[in-house]
Amino acid sequence: MNSGQAGNHCGRPGAQRREDPSNRPGQSTTPDRKLFENGRIEIDEDLPSPESEAEALKADDDCDDDEEEVGDTGSVFAMSTYPSIQPAFQVEYPYQNGMDSDTMCVRHHPTVCSDMAMLTYRTRDSSRTLYAEDFDFVVENGRRYCGDYFLPVDQTEQTRQYVIHQVYLKLFDLELTTVPLEDPRYILDIGTGIGEWAIGMAEKYPQCEVFGTDIAPIQPTHQVPSNVEFHIESAEDEWLRPPDTVDLVHLRNMEGAFSDWRFIYSQAFECIRPGGWIEIIDWEDFFADKNYLSFFPEGSAAYLLVKATMEAAEIAGKPRGAHYLDKDLLVEAGFVDVKETVYDLGIGSRENGSYGKFWLFSIVTGIEPTCLRLLTRDLGWDAQVVRDLCEQVAHETRIVADDPARVDAFVVKLRVMVARKPLVAGQWTAKTLNENGEIKECSGDESTIGDRTVRSEGTM
Repeated sequence: MNSGQAGNHCGRPGAQRREDPSNRPGQSTTPDRKLFENGRIEIDEDLPSPESEAEALKADDDCDDDEEEVGDTGSVFAMSTYPSIQPAFQVEYPYQNGMDSDTMCVRHHPTVCSDMAMLTYRTRDSSRTLYAEDFDFVVENGRRYCGDYFLPVDQTEQTRQYVIHQVYLKLFDLELTTVPLEDPRYILDIGTGIGEWAIGMAEKYPQCEVFGTDIAPIQPTHQVPSNVEFHIESAEDEWLRPPDTVDLVHLRNMEGAFSDWRFIYSQAFECIRPGGWIEIIDWEDFFADKNYLSFFPEGSAAYLLVKATMEAAEIAGKPRGAHYLDKDLLVEAGFVDVKETVYDLGIGSRENGSYGKFWLFSIVTGIEPTCLRLLTRDLGWDAQVVRDLCEQVAHETRIVADDPARVDAFVVKLRVMVARKPLVAGQWTAKTLNENGEIKECSGDESTIGDRTVRSEGTM
């Protein structure tokens, strides 16, 4: 969701195909999307400035009226800290007109499908096929969560995820993927979250079937391409997908979402067609000493918060960190052509930079949701203690980002790993020498694995 995948409580694939959105009444609340003539997505240049953070984002009263009141212990990262997003850019919270927000009971009578005993719930303009256990929402400390996933899935977090998606579009020059796709037929987005990436791919490849999976039904239900489907399921259960069919399996910002990444990679390998791709995008130990934490002294609030969060994640059984961004894990699963690219994503405003400030905004407003549930649930911390510490870390982060002497080196490293399923099952790999004498690894179809490229995006 990440937001990313959220926990273990899953449904099964098989969502009904959406009707042609052009035939539906009503106006979409999902962000406007435009296409260049070459089919690339155009970034939303009208995204409001982070300087308008003090302006309140209109609360989603239909969803949150019956949630806990934060009151005097309210977080500085609550709804009012977000920039004012125009309605065209708001991410819709689905099901708000069809269910009670406490019990998640659908008021419409469900239709039971005889083959898989699935329940079809209909919103105003669209339908999804879900299981009853999909509605595993809980409110803790004023934030709404799904399953045991550590990040919230409420409107506030959805808005932050949309801003992050815009940063990715800028970073990748408006491209949605780094793998070479030619007339793909099936694309699978694991942990689709608000669904922006899946929707963008469906628009770019109108002849392709795009499937987005998540455990939380927070994807838009209005005016989305007819070739995109959102399935409520957990990637930690067996993937009920036909083998050797998918052109691309995409995972983005899934750090801390799974307990067994070997299982994830093996399931992806099975459903990817020969010659198809997997792409994993995430931060290289976001809080690692050599990156973010190197700007703060030991014993600082940042160090305390990070170390405690790492400990809590270990207790929860889903460790944080970039340990799963490992070439050997992909090779072990059977992939070849493993390639890694590292981007330095600048934090804060820079000369000629346009989105570093939005990235800073995403980081600062993401400190609390990243830590709150883990520290209160798994370490037993008081919620207000967590919020006070998060506020201090956010303040320290802003100070570094606003320091002209340090801002140019204030970066977070983003790692992009791609790998290909070999054309022939069970192909061997071997080490050979490049012309310059360096060792490279080769596969049986003359592909290479283990390439690593480093790029700098300091103008962000």
